[in-house]
Amino acid sequence: MPTAPRSQFVTITAWLSLALALVGVLTGLLQAVMFIASPPDQGLLDALTAGGSGVALPPALVWVFDHLGLLLLASLLSSMLLAVASWGLLQRREWGRFGFIALLAGGALLTLSGAFAFDRLLADLNAQAGLDPASVDPLLANLQAALRMTMYGAALLIGILHGAIVWKLCTPAVRAEFR
Repeated sequence: MPTAPRSQFVTITAWLSLALALVGVLTGLLQAVMFIASPPDQGLLDALTAGGSGVALPPALVWVFDHLGLLLLASLLSSMLLAVASWGLLQRREWGRFGFIALLAGGALLTLSGAFAFDRLLADLNAQAGLDPASVDPLLANLQAALRMTMYGAALLIGILHGAIVWKLCTPAVRAEFR
C-alpha cells in the first residue's frame, strides 16, 4: 500500500514543537540544578505565610511555594513528553499523533484553568487586604481589569490555536500519513 505524501504542516509543527520541548527540557534541568543548589529560604516562606508583612499569602500561593520542587519536576516531565510526542509526530507514528493531540488538549485546559486560578488569586489578595482596588486608585482597578482581559484573551487564543491544530491532525489527509 503506497504511503500518503508527507504534509509540510505536520513536519513544521513537529520540528517547532520538538525545538520548544528541548528548550523546555534544558531550562527545566537548569531550574532543577538551581533549586537543588539554593533551596527556598524557609524563614522567608514562614514570614510570608504567617502574614508578617501584614497580608498573608493566599493558600493557593502557599501550596505553590510548598510544592515548588514537584512543580518543577512536572514541568520537566511535560517537556520530555512533548519531545517524545513531537518525535513520534515527525516520524509519522500514530502514537505520536495521539500523544501530541492529548498534550495539546491538556495544554489548552491547563492554560484556561491557570487563568481562572490567577483570577481567583487576585480576588483573594484583594479580599485579604480588605480593600477594593478602585477605592485605592482607579488606575489599579483598570490595570487589574486589563490584566484579566489579557489573561482570558490569551487563554482563549491558545485554546483556539490548539483546537485548530488538533482538528488539522484529525483530518483524513493528515491521518493517512500515519502508520
